[in-house]
Amino acid sequence: MPIYEYECAACGHLFERIMKVGETEPACPACEAKETKKRVASFRTNAWSTFLDGMEKRMKRD
Repeated sequence: MPIYEYECAACGHLFERIMKVGETEPACPACEAKETKKRVASFRTNAWSTFLDGMEKRMKRD
């Protein structure tokens, strides 16, 4: 199950939830408002990390 990041429209509180696909958006745990917005969350995989590390080393040599 993916981890989603949410932001409350009422109070601006940021929180994460492990959600099943198709579940309704959760209420804010801080103020219990129903209006929350899903945020774009960044993630890294081992392959991407290895690629970035390699690029960083190449840039340092130049």
